[in-house]
Amino acid sequence: MSTLAVPVSVKRSSSQRSPPRAKRGADVRRTNSFNLLARPSKPGDRLNVELLYSLTPYKENVDEVSEYARSILINAIKMEPHVHDIFFPNENPDPVLDYIDTRGFPMDKLATALVAESISKLKDEYKFHQMIDKSSLQDVLRDIYNGLQWKKLGFCLYSLTYPDVVRDQKTGVCLRDFIDDNGHVWAEKLLAHIMEPRWTLTWMFRIVRGQCTEADYNRGMNALFVKIHLLDPQVVIPAFQFLLNQKALPSVNLELATRNYLGGSLDSSLLDEEVMAAEHKDSVPLNASRISLSDLEVTHGVEVEEFITSECRTLDIWNEKRPENSKLSKARDRCVVM
Repeated sequence: MSTLAVPVSVKRSSSQRSPPRAKRGADVRRTNSFNLLARPSKPGDRLNVELLYSLTPYKENVDEVSEYARSILINAIKMEPHVHDIFFPNENPDPVLDYIDTRGFPMDKLATALVAESISKLKDEYKFHQMIDKSSLQDVLRDIYNGLQWKKLGFCLYSLTYPDVVRDQKTGVCLRDFIDDNGHVWAEKLLAHIMEPRWTLTWMFRIVRGQCTEADYNRGMNALFVKIHLLDPQVVIPAFQFLLNQKALPSVNLELATRNYLGGSLDSSLLDEEVMAAEHKDSVPLNASRISLSDLEVTHGVEVEEFITSECRTLDIWNEKRPENSKLSKARDRCVVM
């Protein structure tokens, strides 16, 4: 085993801007308790480096921060003006959206493509699904999901939501508590913690006994890098260099900004309910009345058809077919006997 390095001090030149507290869902709410017999506690009273080190985004092998970030992205898609008014008029923006940097990311293109995918998979009676060129649609989505901007947006969303989503279940302490309590100091304490000989020995024993694979180790170290980055970005490189020098442990890769934090393709079925409602929305000619005793031509999903023939056409995913969304409404069908 190599000789362990001594802790090093890290100089800071600037502080990191704190992202907003996430407010979506009960899992990310603060759960403080109050004891009448106890003295008022300060935030720092609950904080220690062991607790900080134990904070993890993984629960039952699922990255909860990644899942939460994907839900924020779905909300951002629904708020795109050209789809919001037609399909998602009741959707409200998550406060986190004000802090997301989408420069360079084709959000409008993704919104169009994801709604089109939902339309194509819904076997609606009006044949809207037959208007989408599924092959061309998959090409558009593949380009987005495999692009560099997808990873950059993922890192932005992951960094914004991590501090409030990742918390200790027993104490309710989250990473935000450490960030707000001189995060740069906690970053240095965390660096000193992993430099202790027992830390290296613990990982060695886990690997030797088959309790941990090299992939598990790398995943754990990259989760550590994200945590340090959010506390103080300037401590990441010293931590990485220290781990590189630990010859008794597997080699580690710094995937901080290259990992795909959002994962694979989004689930378009999350839009199905609103898309279906838009398809079934009916309208009558402007000069006609629903209380008329004459037969009326009722058209369903007028705005959906316009969306496909304009927005989808721009992406070359409309195959120029038309829906069968008009029907004659008989007066007797509209009459109700009171």
